Amino acid sequence: SDTEDNSASKASATRRTGNKLVDKQRSQIDYLMRNIDKPIKLPTVSEKPLLKPPPEIVLNVRGSSAGAGSSDFSIYRDLRRKENLRVKLMETEAAKDSANDAFTQEIESLKRKDEEKTAKNRAKRQKRKSKAKGAKKLAS
Repeated sequence: SDTEDNSASKASATRRTGNKLVDKQRSQIDYLMRNIDKPIKLPTVSEKPLLKPPPEIVLNVRGSSAGAGSSDFSIYRDLRRKENLRVKLMETEAAKDSANDAFTQEIESLKRKDEEKTAKNRAKRQKRKSKAKGAKKLAS
């Protein structure tokens, strides 16, 4: 019965399972663990989408006007969509910049007010200390 168990375990070990996500992850981790000294390159993700500049010249685009070919409207629609996306991203970036500027100005004004109040209180403390020292000297 030991030989039957041994042969069954070999068969189950050599049997391939389906192409499951867990199996794929396991094989990737095994590969990384075999080459543990090799550095791992992680892909970088940029926060801003990369925008191509608008085309300098768009040739022969008539849009939906009369006499346009069957592909002209598709080209026009695609160019219009790209340009609208580019303009929208520029507007959102400008809005973010203005919001950040307003925020930094607000923080600076709050810090300035705080420092002024602290300086005023410091002057009061110094004045009280000097009066207390003067009174102490007179008393002794």
